Amino acid sequence: METSLPSYARKSSHKSNTIAPKRQRGRERVALILDAASSLFAEKGVEGATMTEIAARSGTAIGSLYRFFPTRESIAITLLERFIEDRLDLLDRLYEELGPGALDDAAERLMNAWLEKREERDVTTMLMASRPDAEHYTAQWRSQFLQRVVRILERVTPDKSETAPARGVVMLHVLKLAPQLVTGPLGGEIEKELRQVVLRLLKGS
Repeated sequence: METSLPSYARKSSHKSNTIAPKRQRGRERVALILDAASSLFAEKGVEGATMTEIAARSGTAIGSLYRFFPTRESIAITLLERFIEDRLDLLDRLYEELGPGALDDAAERLMNAWLEKREERDVTTMLMASRPDAEHYTAQWRSQFLQRVVRILERVTPDKSETAPARGVVMLHVLKLAPQLVTGPLGGEIEKELRQVVLRLLKGS
């Protein structure tokens, strides 16, 4: 039932409605708060972490914390927004920096994009899965990720652009599974194989 979900997950909108600080010092403080909250959410879950703990771990006065984020739930939603926007921006930069034929570079950088920031990715996955609108919300951001991956495929293999949409779907599934598959004793070998799979998808062969 919806009432059993964390309160932040029961919100109908995925927007945090927080106002971003205009000064650099304020932006740096918000980043510290979000990093601290992400770490605590990973340890205790959203409901288990308190605003007092978030303030203490980030070195922020409790009054300042409430000025930036009125509720713990607003922090959770902002973490979702921050991670997804960061990854989308990264794919946009890859598109601008990669040229035709840059297959090896594209394969390495795409894999790295999904393997880095694992703790933050795990927290984001947890926050997203708890939302009652998770399916709709996930479909929205997956569509944005797919568009960018397809653009990259078209960029590096312009002669095979007609197959880019299908390759993009497969690529996105492979990349999504990569963080889970590379854990454990065989993680290194699995990562090598996955990088070869990504490279073959980029080549279209």
